[in-house]
Amino acid sequence: MDAYFEKEKMKNTMPKQKYTSSFKVRAVLEGLKSTDGISAYCRRQGIHEVQFYQWQKQMISNADATFTKVSKATERKIIKLEDEIKRKDQIIVAVTEEALELKKNLRTSQISSHRHRSKTRFTQYDNSV
Repeated sequence: MDAYFEKEKMKNTMPKQKYTSSFKVRAVLEGLKSTDGISAYCRRQGIHEVQFYQWQKQMISNADATFTKVSKATERKIIKLEDEIKRKDQIIVAVTEEALELKKNLRTSQISSHRHRSKTRFTQYDNSV
């Protein structure tokens, strides 16, 4: 029983492998053409059979998008939205840089203020003795 939980624990700590869409398409097509079956193909490729069938299902359900033509108006809208995202990303970068600079300046002023207060306390103590 402990070995089972140890194995499950290892599964959860291992990073998930990311596959490109081109790899997924190639794997599904090659797997379907494999003469020794999908199970053997998946073992050779190091992918789980369940993963293979999920990719296959996803590929089939999205197959019509491959042959769907996008209108010029839709293309223009996509380009416009992509440009807007780039612009917003630039704004986020600028605001983040400004916030970091303000934080750094605040920390610096707090440190120098703390040092100044410490010096005046010691000076007052020295003068009273």
